[in-house]
Amino acid sequence: MLSVTVLIAGLALAAGIPQRDQLNSFSGTQSLCPEPYGYFADPIQCDKYYECSDGVPTPLLCEDGKVFDEFKGKAGHVDPCDIPYVVDCGERSLMQPASNSSVYCPRLHGIFADNQFCGKYYTCIDGQHTATECSAGLHFDRKTGTCAWPAAAARTNCAEEKKCIDDFCCEGAKDFTDFEGRLVPHPAFANLADCQKFYVCHNGVTPQEASCSLGQVFNDVTMMCDYPENVDACADYYKNNPLFDVVYDDADGDGSPDFGVRRDFSQTSIN
Repeated sequence: MLSVTVLIAGLALAAGIPQRDQLNSFSGTQSLCPEPYGYFADPIQCDKYYECSDGVPTPLLCEDGKVFDEFKGKAGHVDPCDIPYVVDCGERSLMQPASNSSVYCPRLHGIFADNQFCGKYYTCIDGQHTATECSAGLHFDRKTGTCAWPAAAARTNCAEEKKCIDDFCCEGAKDFTDFEGRLVPHPAFANLADCQKFYVCHNGVTPQEASCSLGQVFNDVTMMCDYPENVDACADYYKNNPLFDVVYDDADGDGSPDFGVRRDFSQTSIN
């Protein structure tokens, strides 16, 4: 009986009839192509997929940082890949080795957190990054790829980024109070190089340049724009401007400007 079984197996092999191992191999190929044509996910690697043509799979890889999107695959997109934050890979957790070594872009594509400043993240396209700041008080959430409240983002060891314009930084401005002792959420500070200009520290952190209207200067006591005669250090700011001759007229001859007459300069050109 044994010799007959061996003989039959030998004849089957010679005739090209698949054996069990061969059938398993064919089944594996067929499982990669559940349909004769289309794009289909690799069962274990999220950035790997197969283009099936007449039931024959061709393995393909998404660009570094992107993963295969089954919905795009079913829709027949030319590039059926997207960033991981918009694709549910399920248990297909493997990915190809990273091909980029940038500090901001560990992969060529994707959205990545700043490891030091929790309110900052980078969008990477072809290895080139664009920095984005979360709104004040929010942190970048690595789980969702969006900005969220610190409790939800659960980031630790967050540093406060020092932000400056030229030589001005908003250091110590976060808990700044005005001359009446009231807490100021967006304190303003004089530009020491130009009386008409000043800086606003949004939320006490982010500096922004601002300017008073023509004819006024910044009053660092009230943190508002004011007339020059009310700010000792800027009383002569417009003295050499011909538009203000009438304002600086020394009518009483005492050698100091008299501020008795004012004009509306809002519609006046200084060119």
